[in-house]
Amino acid sequence: MTLVCHLGRALASSLRCCSTSVAAALVCLSAVLGSPLVAQATTAVRTQPGSPAVATPVVPTFQSLSAANHNQDLTLVQLRRFRGDAGAVTAVREQIQVRGKGPNPPGFSVSFLAVEGELPGSPLTLKWQSTYNRLGPLFFQYASFRVRDAVRAQSNYTLHDFGPVTRIGRGARRMVVFPSAADKSIWVIDVDDVAQVPLYAGEFDSQMRILSEVEAVSIAMTITGTVGASSSVGVSCNDFQAALAQLSAPAGVIDPDLAVVSEYAIDSIVVRTDALNGRQKLVMGFTDGVDQFLVTQAPGSPDPFAGMPSQDAQGGGHTIARYRDPAMSVLMFWDEGVSFHVSGSGGLRRLDELARRIYVQAVR
Repeated sequence: MTLVCHLGRALASSLRCCSTSVAAALVCLSAVLGSPLVAQATTAVRTQPGSPAVATPVVPTFQSLSAANHNQDLTLVQLRRFRGDAGAVTAVREQIQVRGKGPNPPGFSVSFLAVEGELPGSPLTLKWQSTYNRLGPLFFQYASFRVRDAVRAQSNYTLHDFGPVTRIGRGARRMVVFPSAADKSIWVIDVDDVAQVPLYAGEFDSQMRILSEVEAVSIAMTITGTVGASSSVGVSCNDFQAALAQLSAPAGVIDPDLAVVSEYAIDSIVVRTDALNGRQKLVMGFTDGVDQFLVTQAPGSPDPFAGMPSQDAQGGGHTIARYRDPAMSVLMFWDEGVSFHVSGSGGLRRLDELARRIYVQAVR
């Protein structure tokens, strides 16, 4: 937590004193952290004339970060810190295995290991074990730093090098991923020199509040056992029409209009069966290269707003429910048997307008 406090104060101080210039803010941040901004990577140095070149780590790029989970096997044990009410933090120890080698498509597995400070079998441990049984793969897919599209990331973010650090006894590079839009998260990541994956990732909003945090405690360039193609997260589809066919073409499911978030593009289309009610739903992920939001459509759902006074007064009016905190936004509405959910980061207020436009699409 010490690193988070120092970085949070550093980032906040930098942006307060230089709010008119991202470049100036990063220079201030560099001065506070005591590490220089590096413009380019150096691949080799010579200690003296005539001596052989000594390899030095290459500064991570969006391309290297994007490729890291697709060309190697990895096992990471890490702490994922969940923030609750009144600032309470629960640290959960998890194991991530990624299969990137071999003839089959890349796959991954997520395993719950423990709740820090809790005995095995305690109520809190059993609660989080149940949560991971249901949602563990989703934490890896949607709640971790990842470069999902290197080209889009290059267009929507800048990557700043703050020099070498050591994590779990390994060489790493501290990088700041800075968004071009003010409604996106700022990421501080310590990237392993060899694996090019984050050994630490801290997510901050524009007010320098820490939103999420994942810290590795061990890493191995191998996997144990069988890591499948992650079919538990659902059936992946190539396009919207294929997803409709997988759902048996229900009425009311639509292809969302993204005009209000034009820097985002489709990242994933998955048909998933809800573990709670057994109904199929379409989950579409959209990314700007780093950030992601989801549009979920569940045909055959009952109207959650039925019987509300606003519905009765308007003769079945149109209602969008919204939940928002610093880390997350969720908007929900319903039309003609289809339940819609739009979910993403708390700072991306444009999701309000996106939900409204999707609702208009659905009603037409």
